[in-house]
Amino acid sequence: MHDPVSEQVDAYNAKDIDRFCACYHDDVVIEDGDGTVRSSSIETMRIAYGSMFARYPDIRAEILSRIRIGPWVIDEERVTGRTAEPMRAIAIYLVRDGKIASVRFLTDGLPRR
Repeated sequence: MHDPVSEQVDAYNAKDIDRFCACYHDDVVIEDGDGTVRSSSIETMRIAYGSMFARYPDIRAEILSRIRIGPWVIDEERVTGRTAEPMRAIAIYLVRDGKIASVRFLTDGLPRR
């Protein structure tokens, strides 16, 4: 079974922007914890993540825990390679028709061990 959430994590860690973006709908909505839309298209996402992959070649996301409820996938992540200290985040994905339709990222913005 195709799992776009697991696939996009693998692509993120490989810095493979084409494979990463293929996991998302063209009109994917990315929100922060307050519900502010940070991106609403795959083109915007491609530019942002492509730039991040180039700027932080050692960036990596480790999934600490995952919960699946119907079309929802909730990951607790530990991200390294972007800041001096690891950062902790929660990503809430909505999967529709085999692709990620939306993501909300929750983080306190502070690096965590």
